[in-house]
Amino acid sequence: MSKWIEGKLKDLVEINPTVKLKKGEIYPFVSMDVIQPFYKPVEAKEEREFKSGGAKFENGDTLFARITPCLENGKIAQVKNLKNGKGFGSTEFIVLRGKEGITDTDFVYYLVTNKSFRENAERLMVGTSGRQRVDKQQFEDQIISIPDLETQKRISSILGSIDRKIELNVEMNKTLEEMAMTLYKHWFVDFGPFQDGEFVESELGMIPKEWKTKKIGNLENVTVVDYVANGSFATLKKNVKILDDVNYALFIRNTDLKNGFTTKKYIDKHAYEFLSKTKLFGGEVLISNVADVGSVYLCPKLNCKMSLGNNMIMINSSNLNYYLYLLFKSDYGQHLIDSITGGSAQRKFNKTDFRALTILIPDEIQLERFNKIVYKLFESINNNNIEIDYLVSIREYLLPRLLSGEIDVSKAEKQVEEVL
Repeated sequence: MSKWIEGKLKDLVEINPTVKLKKGEIYPFVSMDVIQPFYKPVEAKEEREFKSGGAKFENGDTLFARITPCLENGKIAQVKNLKNGKGFGSTEFIVLRGKEGITDTDFVYYLVTNKSFRENAERLMVGTSGRQRVDKQQFEDQIISIPDLETQKRISSILGSIDRKIELNVEMNKTLEEMAMTLYKHWFVDFGPFQDGEFVESELGMIPKEWKTKKIGNLENVTVVDYVANGSFATLKKNVKILDDVNYALFIRNTDLKNGFTTKKYIDKHAYEFLSKTKLFGGEVLISNVADVGSVYLCPKLNCKMSLGNNMIMINSSNLNYYLYLLFKSDYGQHLIDSITGGSAQRKFNKTDFRALTILIPDEIQLERFNKIVYKLFESINNNNIEIDYLVSIREYLLPRLLSGEIDVSKAEKQVEEVL
């Protein structure tokens, strides 16, 4: 039977532990935007000169976003692979680490990602609307209850094995997509397999003879719609209510795709039928046209009803989806999107300008060959995503129950061993 300890957070966990960095030297830097909600590992994507400010941390430390809306969105991660083991980052991080002999550092990560802990931290926010931050003193003084150190390590091991499998799938998907993009560029940017054939002049330069240039709006058997296809925003507001709890259909938003569905929104049956033009079945190309303009995704093939979220454009074709997805993910595709994007306060582009873009279309034979090759890659990616979604659901089920003692640790170990 585990012995539980109760006390103030600051007495059981190291908060903003001392990390010595030399002023003027270059260190890995972790910004808020590189943290994916509810995804455990984070690595520095850049290096900066350390001047004096910012949260300082070491490998294994947990970064806890203290500002709205990052905290509510679940921006909490554990740092890994820092060059020389040290780094710094946003001033909006609270750095957490296990206290020797009392708490396990990995357990601390799971402790603070637990929903009840996060919700309590949200109640400790102070400041003006839109710029609220967790009050440091109240945060440190909150009372927590934790099991003994041995049990903490067992809990960390259970949940960590799930997160390692999630991370493995994420990394595998990156590799698979890189393979697909390499093939796309070799065929349709460098024209590698077609160099010995005849080329002709086009508005996009020299292209293989049987290929065409077409405006997206003139492509045959291609549907291009957006969320507003069903009426004005006023009409949408009356007919579509976005729900937090599971209901009739998943409402696919840019933020969900970006974060691997660690957060989800739903709509009821009425809204799903009202949004009939933007129903999703998996495999459609989705492009954000307002928030994170130019973010491009292939809609996952999930075992549930789905509908397109706001600020998104959907492209669907019987044979062009893989090609168009990689085209708009490529540097050239991003350049095309940038060419129609405007706005200072909020960057965006509209569906009309998008449909007017001219792109290269390969001949049917080469397109079919390409599809046969990349189909296997994208099916593997989709299967990995389905497994990630399943693993996340298991982790989210176990996490609060293990931290409250509701589930016996030995029982949870057996369950996760069977799953993995």
